[in-house]
Amino acid sequence: MTHHRHGARLGALCACLLLGAPAAAQEGGGLGGPGAVALPSALETLLVDTVEVRARGSTGDASRDAATLGAARASLGLAPGDRLSPAALDLERARIGRIAGVAEVRPRLAATGAGDRTRVIFEIELAPDAALPSAPSGILAGEGAAGFPYLWRSEERALRFILNGGHGVFSDGNPWFGNAPAFTTGNPLVQDPALGAGTDDRARWAESWIEFGLGGVSQVGDTNLGLYGAATAIAVAARGQDIFRDDPRETLDWEKAYVGLLWATEDRSRSVNLSFGRQNFTLNEGFLISQFGSQWNAGPRPGVYLAPRTTHDFAALGTVRIDRWTATAFYLDPNEYEPLESDTTLAGLNLRYSFTDRFHADASVIHAPTSGTRYAAPSGLVGTREGLTTYAAHVRWADPERAPGWWLESEVAHQRHSDFAMRAWAGYGTGGYLARDLPWTPSLSYRFSSFSGDDPDTATYERFDALYSGGLSEWLQGISLGKVLRPENRQSHRVRLNVAPTERLNLTLDWFLHRANELNNIGANPAIATLGSRDLGQELQLTARWAISDRLYFLGVASTAFPGDALKRAAGGDADPWTTLQAQLFWTF
Repeated sequence: MTHHRHGARLGALCACLLLGAPAAAQEGGGLGGPGAVALPSALETLLVDTVEVRARGSTGDASRDAATLGAARASLGLAPGDRLSPAALDLERARIGRIAGVAEVRPRLAATGAGDRTRVIFEIELAPDAALPSAPSGILAGEGAAGFPYLWRSEERALRFILNGGHGVFSDGNPWFGNAPAFTTGNPLVQDPALGAGTDDRARWAESWIEFGLGGVSQVGDTNLGLYGAATAIAVAARGQDIFRDDPRETLDWEKAYVGLLWATEDRSRSVNLSFGRQNFTLNEGFLISQFGSQWNAGPRPGVYLAPRTTHDFAALGTVRIDRWTATAFYLDPNEYEPLESDTTLAGLNLRYSFTDRFHADASVIHAPTSGTRYAAPSGLVGTREGLTTYAAHVRWADPERAPGWWLESEVAHQRHSDFAMRAWAGYGTGGYLARDLPWTPSLSYRFSSFSGDDPDTATYERFDALYSGGLSEWLQGISLGKVLRPENRQSHRVRLNVAPTERLNLTLDWFLHRANELNNIGANPAIATLGSRDLGQELQLTARWAISDRLYFLGVASTAFPGDALKRAAGGDADPWTTLQAQLFWTF
């Protein structure tokens, strides 16, 4: 009995193990990045929308079945608005699996129409006299290949293989709006920067990646402490003409290498989580910091559309949770392409309060203690990012009792600089409705966002620095236009329709309209440093996400971007719609 109680502490801490897998999908190269993938390989990008427990089988007694299901629901520690992670998902699986009558627990994720948020579904198998086995399991415990991916799993510790990967084929028509030299000449990511990318009117290529390594967790003695970590390498390859180059490329690098320490009370109402090393980090939904926007997956680094690299070169993270309050401190050294390294580091603090399970507010302060990234105006160099401080406030509201299906979300950010006069603003507002009771659970939402530009007629620098904003689903804001347009100096309208024909299939149709705040656009693509019009363009984008199984995931994208008058003028009047077709398959263990 004592042995079981001590083992339960591990479940209350960080469960069986950190899966340690990266997200997969779109873009990188410091240009944006992918969005939500409803598999454990992208957990760090997702926020919880709802948590459900469903039961199959029977313990042999109907009243006991109901009691077991109720106990499983009562044991849940995840709540709407929580950040998902491999540790959090395994934690819930371990807690439910310790309930008498539960023979097996299978977590499953399903996308929703409410942004980068996911339904977390725990399917439990009931059986007579089912209980957590006390004997160790896994390959080293005598199970052989049947124990894969676990090398060892017991109540106190676990060690497992991490094996994730993806393959994608891509076809872009009229990349760079049919005028690649205009938008890529001088770009160090292309093979010959003096000439620009040689894509002609069609680019076709394939990309593949595989991440492999080990991850584990262990209870520290007879305490409520858990020690966890992961170490992985990632191999990436590309063949064919992508939007930058056509030479065959392969790389093999470290991806994850981190350790962490987690303490939690049995009910998880209070916890402390500290981690250090090469790991993922996204702030809220990626408006200011996304694990995709802070990576380089382009040029000599293959994977411009799969975006397999998602970790920072170094990240120190600390999260303290006390009842409804959650504080997260972070220090980040982004994973930049070394020849273009800006030496940027960010230090910040986010404080969140949850009024209810679906209504929370938070505030962030982010400072750049070092950076070589430069700010310029028509008159010359203004300064660098070093010394920049960003203040942000964010709120999300939903009330399923008074206004079921509706949600509102907004964030506002202001930037100042210690070395020169700077006042820059950015923000967005979203309103949407999700019809949960209708077939295919359709949702419709509208979002307006704006990042200020610099007015050259004032002494104050006003161009907002979007830091490491990114993510296909939320902040790339157009899969093709996002490769030409930086978030800064831009107003964007997004209308989104989302449907889910099944729990495993999700379809999203986005329409974007972009306009510039200022004609002065220095800091953007050199071809559009000075705009001849505020009309930047429109894009229509269809995204299909299909969870084929718990291990396989398909992502399909079809999009057409229509250049606005500003881009047409930058291309000398010759700019055609940019189309893209993408098919990507991901797997995770």
